[in-house]
Amino acid sequence: MEYKKIIFFTLLTLLFASCKSTQTLADKPENWHNIAVIEDVEIYIDTASIRHEGAVTYAREKRVYISDKSRKAYADKIKAEYTKMGKPEKADKWIDFSYCIYNCLYECTNKRFRVLSVEDFDSLGNRIVRTTHAKNNIRWLNVENDTVGDYTFFFVCDYEQ
Repeated sequence: MEYKKIIFFTLLTLLFASCKSTQTLADKPENWHNIAVIEDVEIYIDTASIRHEGAVTYAREKRVYISDKSRKAYADKIKAEYTKMGKPEKADKWIDFSYCIYNCLYECTNKRFRVLSVEDFDSLGNRIVRTTHAKNNIRWLNVENDTVGDYTFFFVCDYEQ
């Protein structure tokens, strides 16, 4: 599926990008709206974080991995990347992985988006790691038609417009 490719390449990019802190996208209380459930992953948009600035929109997306299989698949991808770097023990932090939150920038006129940062959390809600791209190293990802990403994109771009 196309969204698997997007997730995989986003994870790869984030693992190799330089890390630094960024500003939070929303100072309001979170208001998670369920967008979809696909292959044991629930996808939510924090409507309190949606911020329109001209042709671009900022929003937070949460992906909750609801089965042992889906959580293990996510953690295994991270372990594979750390193994390539010769540091497989660093993946041990993801043993109790539960969900991740993406901070995204959507370019509504060109139907594409960027992942600005990803935060992974354990089952108790404790942050495992926050990965942020260097500003000059953020790739645009095109949104494919008839995908969960397509629905998410239009929800975010059309929200309260």
